[in-house]
Amino acid sequence: MSLSTVAKGLNADLENFELTDVMQLITQQVKCGTLSVEGDDGSCSWSFKDGSLVDFNCHFPGHSLDLETILVKGGHLSEQRFLSFLEEHASSTTHGLERALVKNGVITREELEKLNLRRLIESFIITLQWVKGRYKFIPTSEIKSHAFFPPQDTNFIILEALRQIDEMEVMKKRLQPLERVYETTLALDSDESSAEDITLFQDGLEKQFDQDEFRIYKLFDSKRSLAEVLNTSIIGQFHTCRITLDFLDQGIITPGTLSSADYRPGKSTKYNHHLTGIALLLLSGALLISVTTSIWHFEKRKKEKNPTFFTAIIDNLRADQEMVREQARELLQKQISPSIEYETKE
Repeated sequence: MSLSTVAKGLNADLENFELTDVMQLITQQVKCGTLSVEGDDGSCSWSFKDGSLVDFNCHFPGHSLDLETILVKGGHLSEQRFLSFLEEHASSTTHGLERALVKNGVITREELEKLNLRRLIESFIITLQWVKGRYKFIPTSEIKSHAFFPPQDTNFIILEALRQIDEMEVMKKRLQPLERVYETTLALDSDESSAEDITLFQDGLEKQFDQDEFRIYKLFDSKRSLAEVLNTSIIGQFHTCRITLDFLDQGIITPGTLSSADYRPGKSTKYNHHLTGIALLLLSGALLISVTTSIWHFEKRKKEKNPTFFTAIIDNLRADQEMVREQARELLQKQISPSIEYETKE
C-alpha cells in the first residue's frame, strides 16, 4: 500500500485487509485522520493525531459500552439525573457533557480517564474479531484532542487488545457452553426476605468483594446466560471472564441450566453430531462383521481339523493339562497303595 493511498484515504472490506494492518500503517506514517469501521454488530471510529490515538466514538447495541449505560449501571447517577444532564447540555458535544459531569462531581477526572481507556480497549476487542465489515480512513489536518482521554500509543492498545482476546479464548473454553445460566450460592430468596434484609446482605457482600466483583455478582440473577453477562457487563468481557472463573473456583456461583432461548445449535454442531453417529454406526458394523467372520473361520477350521497357530496352542494347553491330571492320579495311587498293604498285614 503506497503513501499516496493513505493520503487520499482508504475504503475497503475487512476481508481484504485486516484492521490491525491499517492501524499500524497509520501509526508508522504518523498520519492524522479518522478511521471508522462498520459491521453487523455496530460501528466505531478512532481519531489519530500524528499516529497516536486521541479520541474515539463507538456504538455497539449488544454491549454495555456507551457512557450513559456505564455511569448508570456503575451507580454514579440515576437514569433520570443523566437525562436531565442531557437536557441541560443538549447543544454540547460529548466532550462538553463529560466536562459537565466532572464539574458537577458525578465522576472524577481520573475515573473518567480510566473509564475511557477501558472503553477504548473494549472497542478494539470487539472490532478486531470481526471478519466482515467495511472500514474507511479519512485524512485530515484538524483533529481535536479529548479533554478526558490522554493520547494513547496505538501499538500498545492493539497488543493489549490482542492479549486479552487470546487469554479470553482460553477462559471461554473453561466456561463453555456460554448459553448456560449460573446460580449464586450466596443469594437470598426475595420472596422470603424483606427489602431491609436484602440491603444488609448486599452491604455485606460489598465488604467481601471489590467494586467490579460485586457488579458481576449482581448480574448472575439465575435468568441471564453467561453470554448475556459478558455482553452486558460494564467492565469488559476479559475482566468479566476472569472474575467468573474466580467465582466458580470459590463456589460462589454454580452452573445451572442451559438457556433454551439463547441456545441454538449451529449447522457445524449438527454436522459434527451426524458425523459422530455415522462413525459409530460404521464402527459397530465393522466389529460385528469381524466377529462373525472370526467365528465362522474358527468353526470351519475345527471341522476340517486343519490346525492353525491358534488352535495348536489350544491343543498343547489341553495336552499339558491332561498330562498333569495323569501325574496327579499316579501320585495319588502311590499314596493310597502303601496304606492298603499296611492294613492287610495287620
